[in-house]
Amino acid sequence: MGLIEKVSQQPELLKQLSVKEIEVLASEIRDIIIETVSKNGGHLSSNLGVVELTLSIHRVFNIPPDKVIWDVGHQCYTHKVITGRYREFSTLRKYGGLSGFPCPEENTTDIFKTGHAGTAISSATGLKTGQDFLNKKGKVIAVIGDGSLTNGLTFEGLNFLGSLGKGLLIILNDNRMSISPTKGALSYYLTKLITSPFLNKPREEFMEVLKKIPGMGENILHLAKDLEKKAKYLIVPGVFFEKLGLRYFGPIDGHNIQEMIDILTNIKDIKEPVLLHIITKKGKGYRFAEERPDDFHSTGPFDIKMGTAINNGTGLPAGNFAGKLLERLGEMNTRIVVLTAAMEKGLGLEGFAKKFPDRFFDVGIAESHCITFAAGLSKAGMKVFVAIYSTFLQRCYDQIFHDICLQKLPVVFLIDRAGIVGEDGPTHHGAFDISFLRTLPDLQIFTPYSMENLEDIITKSIEEKKPSFIRYPRGKLPEKLAPLRQPESKLLILGCGSMAEYSLRAVDILKKEGIYTSFIPVDKVKPLDETLVKEINSFDRIVTVEENTISGGFGSAVLEYLNARKDVLRIGLPDTFIEQGKREFLLEKYGMSPEGIAEKIKNFYKRTEQ
Repeated sequence: MGLIEKVSQQPELLKQLSVKEIEVLASEIRDIIIETVSKNGGHLSSNLGVVELTLSIHRVFNIPPDKVIWDVGHQCYTHKVITGRYREFSTLRKYGGLSGFPCPEENTTDIFKTGHAGTAISSATGLKTGQDFLNKKGKVIAVIGDGSLTNGLTFEGLNFLGSLGKGLLIILNDNRMSISPTKGALSYYLTKLITSPFLNKPREEFMEVLKKIPGMGENILHLAKDLEKKAKYLIVPGVFFEKLGLRYFGPIDGHNIQEMIDILTNIKDIKEPVLLHIITKKGKGYRFAEERPDDFHSTGPFDIKMGTAINNGTGLPAGNFAGKLLERLGEMNTRIVVLTAAMEKGLGLEGFAKKFPDRFFDVGIAESHCITFAAGLSKAGMKVFVAIYSTFLQRCYDQIFHDICLQKLPVVFLIDRAGIVGEDGPTHHGAFDISFLRTLPDLQIFTPYSMENLEDIITKSIEEKKPSFIRYPRGKLPEKLAPLRQPESKLLILGCGSMAEYSLRAVDILKKEGIYTSFIPVDKVKPLDETLVKEINSFDRIVTVEENTISGGFGSAVLEYLNARKDVLRIGLPDTFIEQGKREFLLEKYGMSPEGIAEKIKNFYKRTEQ
């Protein structure tokens, strides 16, 4: 029996293991993570980088009642394995299995469902403040990545925490800096000295003792403070955090378990807000992930021995197709600039970034800033494309309203991952963008239904005078798609964007059952196209199909237009948060496979025939 099996059955054993045994446990966990992610897909680089950190946290702290909040949350695999979920770990990201992110329904040690960066410090500060009000015990720890330091919410939380003075521990996992052995050793020994209980736990009492030494106490006290300050300035990164009112320690090697245990033990009882800076390596322990951490940040299934993706078909996904198109448009129009928020590779923008480095801006995990920055570029006369995932567009509602729509700026938004995204689950499904965008005036929402249609919409968007939002799914769209009109039909199916292909397939299924329907693919949700409105008026019954929540989506737009007409069936995602699972499976579950669409229409047809 491996150590992981023993620890998973008795988590308290972790506190009894020697450092060497914990290192063996770390190796076992890495093998488990690599094996599982190679089959199921998931976030590999970030999880391999925090194995020792996670084990050190669980060794030093008592979880529960102590609590750890993982910013972003995609680095929680080790935490899951050692909190009673080892035997279920093979179900990671599968329907009905373990979430790829913290999930309180799975285990009480998962505090929040986190999937977006920048939230941990604010939520942890609130949690700690609430515990203090209620006299509840337990340390609160927030683990954030260096990428989260580009997020405005993180700085808002840091600023407030410093003024509040709560005894929160923030661990900054820095995996982009390098640390030389010399500086690392110096940093560790200085940090161990500075954090020692002798200088911290009884700090006030220690200062009082120094003051009382006849003739030299005050001088020694001044010298001690000066030494601490200068020692910290030898490792410069902490100055900024100290100015915000946090005590800064580090940086230290986040893969050295002995050092991590020593420092965490020293600082765990400090009553002030503390930031511990650690250095880790993305993809630690798996050569291909270490060499290509971005490729293994969020990966599909892959061959462990070769480090290569397992091919899931040919042809470009819609997002990569859009990225290639931007390259061609960028060559023809020097006013075109492209913006993204830390998603260059995921959005297929590497080519544009390489060809036009002065016209490509990756602002980091700072979506709100990205939109307002885009407004300034547009006001100056540039043609701005903002490429962003649907789930992250939600963070920018006020900026879209205030800085884009209110100003009537013709910024073009390329919204990737619209609809069901699969195994990443409810924090990442793009099921709400049509609904929340429709509430705002003076914008256009496009839903391309084919690659040909996508190319046409993006190309024409350069001349648009209003803000334009172009949404498309994570996967592929058909090359072409055409309307289908059957003279004998009185029922019209409107397939919106990514669901147009499925809707057309449903038409064929219905025809075999003697139900004749006409079909129109819809590529514009707001405002409704005038030609489409005329078509709607010529049919007795209308069916809308969309990969967006049914509340406030495309079907609602049609229903609002029809107003008093009752013969309208809306097919879309339910008004709920969609769980994780493969896109095809989830669409089938919610009655949005071709067969499911056909069944709903058949029942609607029979009901309205009576």
